[in-house]
Amino acid sequence: MTFVRHARHQTAVLIGLLGMSGAAWTVAAAAQTPPVCRPATIIAGLVDRGKLGKQDVELGREVTTVRCSDLTGDGVRDALFAIASGGTAGNTNFGILIGRAGGAPGRLALYREGYKIGVAATAGQPEVLQPIYRRNDPNCCPSSFEIRRYRWTGERFALRSRHRTRTAPKRFRG
Repeated sequence: MTFVRHARHQTAVLIGLLGMSGAAWTVAAAAQTPPVCRPATIIAGLVDRGKLGKQDVELGREVTTVRCSDLTGDGVRDALFAIASGGTAGNTNFGILIGRAGGAPGRLALYREGYKIGVAATAGQPEVLQPIYRRNDPNCCPSSFEIRRYRWTGERFALRSRHRTRTAPKRFRG
């Protein structure tokens, strides 16, 4: 697999290679999205930073959700994203890629693991949803969910709060 460095072609090439045509990410839609929020840019950045290997991508690890919002308060959109496991575990990683002026990607400010993760950006603050299973809960039906809210400190994202809820709020879907 070849990762094309030219930003204009990178999205189209990776979409074709990853088979993401069914994912709502068409080349036309990607052209209107800042580069920092494009799945292909995020994947390439994770590969460049050693967070994902090219083999991970070939085996189905892909960006499933991107929430493009100003998360640092600087007026530039950043990317809160979730990465699929490539199997039945759903999203197993989430992160935040800081945007720069013009929409170019900056540094990877947060990258964590989890299980069946959902992400949302509410009022400019990143939120992460993860199921909480009790001993006899089937995989389909966790007893509750934990929502973690993060805040920008000026240098990094820190955990602001966390709480449990019985059901997954709609903002974490799709």
